[in-house]
Amino acid sequence: MAISELKSVSVASKDWIFSLGNLIGKDALVTDASELAFYGQDVFAKGASLSAVVVPSTVADVQASVKAMTNADVAVIARGGGLSYTDGFLAERTPSALLDLLKLDKLVELNTEDRYVTVETGMTWAALDAVLEPLMLRTPYWGPLSGLRSTVGGALSQGSVFLGAGLHGSVGDSVLSLDVVLADGSIIKTGSAAAGNAAPFMRYFGPDMTGVFIGDAGALGVKVRATLKLIPRPTELGFLSFEYDDCAQMLAAMSEVSRQGLASECFGFDPVLMAVRKKRMSMLSDAKTLLSVVKKSGVKAGLELITAGRDFVGADKFSAHAVIEGDNKTDTAARLEKVKIIMAVHGKATENSFPKALRAMPFTPPNSMLGPDGERWVPVHGIFPHSKSQYALAELQKFFASKNALLTQHKIRIGYLLSTIAHQATLIEPVFYWSDEHTEYHKRVVEADYLKKCGEPTANPAATKAVVQLKRETADLMRNLGCTHFQIGKFYNYREGRNAASLALFDAIKASLDPKGLMNPGVLK
Repeated sequence: MAISELKSVSVASKDWIFSLGNLIGKDALVTDASELAFYGQDVFAKGASLSAVVVPSTVADVQASVKAMTNADVAVIARGGGLSYTDGFLAERTPSALLDLLKLDKLVELNTEDRYVTVETGMTWAALDAVLEPLMLRTPYWGPLSGLRSTVGGALSQGSVFLGAGLHGSVGDSVLSLDVVLADGSIIKTGSAAAGNAAPFMRYFGPDMTGVFIGDAGALGVKVRATLKLIPRPTELGFLSFEYDDCAQMLAAMSEVSRQGLASECFGFDPVLMAVRKKRMSMLSDAKTLLSVVKKSGVKAGLELITAGRDFVGADKFSAHAVIEGDNKTDTAARLEKVKIIMAVHGKATENSFPKALRAMPFTPPNSMLGPDGERWVPVHGIFPHSKSQYALAELQKFFASKNALLTQHKIRIGYLLSTIAHQATLIEPVFYWSDEHTEYHKRVVEADYLKKCGEPTANPAATKAVVQLKRETADLMRNLGCTHFQIGKFYNYREGRNAASLALFDAIKASLDPKGLMNPGVLK
């Protein structure tokens, strides 16, 4: 729809919600107070009150909604799967309205000849993978573990790593082109598609305009379509797990695997996080996991999983896990042997149950936001080059040791997740667990069966307050150590210390595309 064809709402209108209902249909609007309260919170925090939630079904509805709301001086916030824990879609001012994009989930074009796929950005990663798997195709980066709920647009706005990231980098490295609805309701196209007579098969035709919108947390517009690269789906998989006495030794091995480009996923856990995950998985009683392993890797692999059970890593050990992809058995075996040699320097091989189960069921319900005893959960992360990761890890360990009294007082447990990104970097993610009552968000998003099994702790606002403090101080420490972040949202520090010319360029782009500052105000601060 051309911008000249869009109906508009007067700036002077005092009933913009009613007028918006006339534009896109009253069924696409949510104004119930309890629903607005739910949409106004994320995994960790609550934002300012929302005036409405808009649930568009078409790109034209997004255009009309954005134009109507900005004409009425209403702040516009886009929401994908809703799994942010960095205030990414929380309102900071009133009036604000949320765009829930989950109905914007259509497959636009699947071009197997030119190796790209275009989807609406409300499509989940699990749904996209289900479309591509029968064709033996895949996007290079193919989603976070929360991909049952997480959307393509959410990952592009927030940044994301995991599946495929060890070889292919973050989600932004797989993108060719975007369609973005701007504050005035118009659409900007990026990549070769912007040329007018070209398909979205290339990212670069002059300056990289696609990259401007990746990781912007919706500050520059609402992503409505994305074109991603396609690659052949690997036909052979190999799995390795090693345990270590020391986290630094594990991290050194993971960095070397990353530098040599050997693993599609290479990730590690400390004893705290591994214990939580083993308890949650309950592999021996999880028929779905077993069935998926047999389906993906055969009966022998399923029997090995039963034999290994959950106790495949020592209780006090750090564990590293790798998934190796190859075009054939010879290629995969060669890569496996190289990883074995690297990891065996200070590590001991153990059962590879965890990476095998993970690949058998890559997308699982978002139950990990609660611990196995109902504890609340929140992570904070930093991405470091390999040359700085060892020092950063040591400084984090010193910092948490200095907070021992606070941790003990409020019974806060800290675990670590480590994950490699392409050849250059490692993500270090401390994870906090503490007891406090569940929010409405937890009660709606976590599976009912899991909620029943884990139970709900009693109210403990003092512990949550302590976690807020620790989360802030941890993020500040990591930023001072030279890291970068995904999921910047309204939590991570973006502007402080940034190169002045770079910041001026971003501010100029923001002012040009969003002159009234109404697109998710408060992010990237």
